Amino acid sequence: MKAIIVEDEFLAQEELNYLIRQHSDIEIVATFDDGMDVLKYLQHNDVDAIFLDINIPSLNGVFLAQNISKFAQKQYIIFITAYKEHAVEAFEVDAFDSLS
Repeated sequence: MKAIIVEDEFLAQEELNYLIRQHSDIEIVATFDDGMDVLKYLQHNDVDAIFLDINIPSLNGVFLAQNISKFAQKQYIIFITAYKEHAVEAFEVDAFDSLS
């Protein structure tokens, strides 16, 4: 399974990348800190899962997920956020899961 991480805090991005690599068979193929870069990447690359922060530059994570959900290929979207109040909003856009 191929995945990307979208997280604007470098240390959080690195920690999640490490944990996924150590404890799963998921291949992290790219990391991003900006929502617009993710849309550009997904136009030319297929991934199975997206670990997505809510608060990212350019596009809010929920808005980004709403746009991604309109793509022909459906990805698993796992929201990663320190704010539990965003969990309900995440599931409204058919998120696969939410990590706080």
